[in-house]
Amino acid sequence: MKILLLGVLLICLNGFTGSTFDAITKFLSINNYKWFHYYSIGLTIALITLIIFLSFQGGIKKHILLEKKQYYFLPLLRGFHFIIITPIIFYSLKYMPINIFTTIVMTTPFFLIIFAKFILNEKLNTISWISIIIGFIGVIVVLKPTITSINIYIFLVLFVAISNALSFTVVSKYSYMATTYGFTFYAFLLPTLFSYLFFFTNPMIPSGKEFLLFASSGIILMISAWAFTAAFHIAGKYSSIISPFVFLQILWGTLYGIIFFSEKISTLSIIGIFIIITSGSIAIYNKNK
Repeated sequence: MKILLLGVLLICLNGFTGSTFDAITKFLSINNYKWFHYYSIGLTIALITLIIFLSFQGGIKKHILLEKKQYYFLPLLRGFHFIIITPIIFYSLKYMPINIFTTIVMTTPFFLIIFAKFILNEKLNTISWISIIIGFIGVIVVLKPTITSINIYIFLVLFVAISNALSFTVVSKYSYMATTYGFTFYAFLLPTLFSYLFFFTNPMIPSGKEFLLFASSGIILMISAWAFTAAFHIAGKYSSIISPFVFLQILWGTLYGIIFFSEKISTLSIIGIFIIITSGSIAIYNKNK
């Protein structure tokens, strides 16, 4: 029970910091900053901060140097995954409202349930399947898709949700390969190095304000990714129990959009969000009942 409670708290922390990172990213993207400037500086500071922190938590040897050579494959594979999704997140937030972005990302728990069924062999009953379908209908209600409103970024963000769900489900299954800090370190290492390739062809010297914004965002993202990884790392095969609390990020994303970007949310969108949260919670509850 204490472990699951800690998992819930970590998921809540992930939701808040994740939405904060999204808000900062959207601000930078609409103000024509380059994604590789943002990530190369921000993620470098985040990695340095993590290494300094680890020096007080058992050292590099415990968390970064893994027991077996084959254990490096999965953490590095997750790093490659982050190489793909970080530019997607940056440009998607530039071209869509943050509340829509967050809503699509919040299909992640539904995919987590599905992957838990086939990868972790967790039980999934008929009610859960029906709830998952209703949840996706809720997403459609929020998006209110038309021929003119559908764009490539909707599908790219959906890819982020699916790949994130797969990534963290695999972490739950193979949590023995690395610590949560180890998984987080390698997830950020590769996208940081990848950003350098573009940064060196188009370098910039940030102002004090820009550096503070980049650095704080990188650290916030690191905390968010670590919290999410840690939650599913400690939850193990019971990862779906803590999943409903992921939906709290919709609240934070909506508030950030309204307060900082003057976004409006319609009554229909509120109904859709309610459907998503309710159906997701029912699906997970019934699966574990």
